[in-house]
Amino acid sequence: MNNASPPAVVAEGLAFGYATGGGLVRADLVLEPGTTAAVEGPSGSGKSTLLALLGLILSPSEGSLRIAGTDIGSLSGAERDLLRRRSIGIVLQDLGLLSFLNAWENVAAAFGPRLARHRTAARALLAELGMEQLADAPVTELSGGQRQRVAVARAAVKQPVLVLADEPTSGLDPGNADSVMGALRSCAERGAAVLLVTHDPAVAAACDRRYVLDEGVLSPVTAREGKPV
Repeated sequence: MNNASPPAVVAEGLAFGYATGGGLVRADLVLEPGTTAAVEGPSGSGKSTLLALLGLILSPSEGSLRIAGTDIGSLSGAERDLLRRRSIGIVLQDLGLLSFLNAWENVAAAFGPRLARHRTAARALLAELGMEQLADAPVTELSGGQRQRVAVARAAVKQPVLVLADEPTSGLDPGNADSVMGALRSCAERGAAVLLVTHDPAVAAACDRRYVLDEGVLSPVTAREGKPV
């Protein structure tokens, strides 16, 4: 009997258009658990739309999407919301951390308002990401790279199938960028598929797979030439 886990993501012909124009023309994508992938592309190429579709924030106008074997098209709105909360972690570009909470409390907030119940899990994950000594620090006192790692921990603490990150190293110096990428790789080592959007070729090159979005069409990038196939 085959007990292998299904792919974290299978997207076929995924598309979404806005009334004002733009969006995603076509995306075919398979992400396996435990892997990292980067999507590059100019502004307006559809990267944010792709993240919103994979994060179940938008519904595709065309194509199909399966998350961990579940056909998204067969779910009700409430079922989609539940799947997103349970199985998808999202690192927003503006992070969305709560300034009145400390580091571990922000991580525990992924589970809801009863923070103390999840203190142990939150602190353990922060320690894994090199933040043990800062777990009690107010997030307002943390550096940009430290706040990014808190945001990654919050996305990963519920052990999701998929972690999505929007420009996770933007504005960071190389050392902090490396720390954030290490945190995202830790998510993959814990079993998640990690997909990030980036403008940094070095960040993209550090991922297992690379894609480029151009005029709404997603294409894989060859490892040898760094160009779309």
